[in-house]
Amino acid sequence: MRERWDLSKISCLIAEDNAHMRAIMRSILTGFGIRATFEASDGAEALELVVDRKPDIVLCDWVMCPFGGNEFLRILRGDRDPLISTTPVLIVTAHAKRATILEAVGIGIHGFVAKPVSPAVLYNHIGETLERQDLNGRSKGVLGPGHQKLHRKLNLSDTPEAEAPPAQPYEDFDASGLALL
Repeated sequence: MRERWDLSKISCLIAEDNAHMRAIMRSILTGFGIRATFEASDGAEALELVVDRKPDIVLCDWVMCPFGGNEFLRILRGDRDPLISTTPVLIVTAHAKRATILEAVGIGIHGFVAKPVSPAVLYNHIGETLERQDLNGRSKGVLGPGHQKLHRKLNLSDTPEAEAPPAQPYEDFDASGLALL
């Protein structure tokens, strides 16, 4: 793994309902040099921590009980505080179905990482997301207000349940090559 970014000064929130997976993620983040990590076991707890701790980035599972990533993102993106509503969120989930990815992009994510997590892939997603923020300013996801151009594409045939791409659901969005940033 090539180290391009110094992540020692950033803070990260891990929103994951599985305690074992939170421990794995914390260990990976520590390996990246991230010293400030916060943990939430569902979306409601994650929202409280985002407001209280204002992490630089959130790694969020999509399926959590009783309050999942979908609900977390919708509430986060609707917050009146611009710092809170533009908090970068990477979805890290085993539910890497095309429909889930498109829904998450529509709500406002900055990236999507499928489990099992590759530390090198996660490192690149975190670094690139934070770098884009530094260069282009904060946004409510890759397609949210002040959206950023998609930099890297994922061929949807590389994800489970690949099927023909839909008609373009978003302006400036090529659904045949969804950015997983």
